[in-house]
Amino acid sequence: MSGQMSDVIAIDGNEYAIVEPVSHELFDVRSYGVAPVMMHTANTRGVAARYRIEDDRLLLADLQVGSVDAPPAIEGVEATTDEHGQTWTYLQLDVPISWTGDLIVGKDPILDLFVHGGFLPAWHYEKVLAFDIEAGVVQSSEDRSEQTRAFRDEKTGGTSSEIADGDDDENVFERFMSSLKIRFGLDD
Repeated sequence: MSGQMSDVIAIDGNEYAIVEPVSHELFDVRSYGVAPVMMHTANTRGVAARYRIEDDRLLLADLQVGSVDAPPAIEGVEATTDEHGQTWTYLQLDVPISWTGDLIVGKDPILDLFVHGGFLPAWHYEKVLAFDIEAGVVQSSEDRSEQTRAFRDEKTGGTSSEIADGDDDENVFERFMSSLKIRFGLDD
C-alpha cells in the first residue's frame, strides 16, 4: 500500500495532519449520498477533508471526493470538478461536526521515519496536539510533543538523526511493523 494522505485541520493558522481518529469517524460523506471512489494511490479511501477549529468549534471547512458522477450538494454547497471529472471539491462548507472523542493531530513529519505505507502514526511527527471534543466543542487541548518525543526515542533507540545515519533500508520494515503494532495496540 502506498503512503496515504491524511486529512488536515487548521488550528491557529497552522495545518496539522489528523492522526486519530480515522477520518470517517469525524464526518461520513456517505450520509450525504456520496459514494467515494479512489482518487489516486495516495488516497484510496476517496475522500480528503480539511477541518478547522474556530471559537472552540470543530468545522468541516473543505472536502474533496473521488466520484465518477457528479456528487450531490452538501449543506447547499455544490461540488466543482477538475479537468478529468473524477475529483470533486466542496469549498467553504463550514459544516459543524458534532463528533465526540479525542482528536490527535501532528505537524512537521520526521522524514527519516517515513514508511511508504498507510498513515503516519503520531510518533512520526515533531509537534503533536491532543484535543478533548464533546459534541463538536473543544473541552481542552494539550501539547503532547514532549511525551511523543520520549516515546519515539524509546522506540527508535535515539533521535531521528541517529536513525538517518544507520542503514535505513534494513530498518524500514522494522519501523513499519512497529508503527502497525502501536496503531492497533499490539505493542509488546
